[in-house]
Amino acid sequence: MFEGGEIVKLGEVGEVRNEEKPETKPSKVQQFYEEIKGKFVVLFGNPMVGKTTLAHFVSRHFEHTVYFKIDKNFSREDYRHVASNINYIEINTPQGILKVLNDMLYHPPKGALVVVDSITSLDSFFTPQDPTNPSPRMENARTRFIDAVFQKLAQLKDKGCTVLVLSHEKIADFKTGEVMPRFNRIALRHIDRMYRLAIENGKRKIVRVKFRKPSEVREDEFDFT
Repeated sequence: MFEGGEIVKLGEVGEVRNEEKPETKPSKVQQFYEEIKGKFVVLFGNPMVGKTTLAHFVSRHFEHTVYFKIDKNFSREDYRHVASNINYIEINTPQGILKVLNDMLYHPPKGALVVVDSITSLDSFFTPQDPTNPSPRMENARTRFIDAVFQKLAQLKDKGCTVLVLSHEKIADFKTGEVMPRFNRIALRHIDRMYRLAIENGKRKIVRVKFRKPSEVREDEFDFT
């Protein structure tokens, strides 16, 4: 997707040679679609960085999208102009998404994009009343819940779906500044690829994050507006 970490601006076209028409390069959204199609992918980043927007733009490349809407910070109307092929499923509880996923496994939407936006929006169900007094029991319950969701999503991928899970980020190592999705690493065993979306110097940048092989690190400027 992003050869050797080279940064290529959106809309750049090839040179005109022998009066031929310029060869237009695919957009970054198209490239992202080609990278994630048929895979289980996690996209993470800070709030308001554009994860939801990117998910809606990439959904236009799929014939059908099942969108688990957990985040309450946007409405369907906000993205009606972006994509019309989306079936939104409102999720309000951890039990709710597990039930819908169980039902989907009986009749998987083969070829569809399945989006979970965002898995960390259910964290409040596993937060103790006193946030200054962490509860290992509740954190273990949260880890088991996310792992169960990822396991079912991996089964949907095996049945022909593309899975895109959105997540907030956390600092995993204060010494190195490493950032990761805001859930336990154990769930990563189910996924194929992981990306971070960030804004640097006023530009969105998407980075493919290593979690298995160092050679998997790639980055590029990104625009979908």
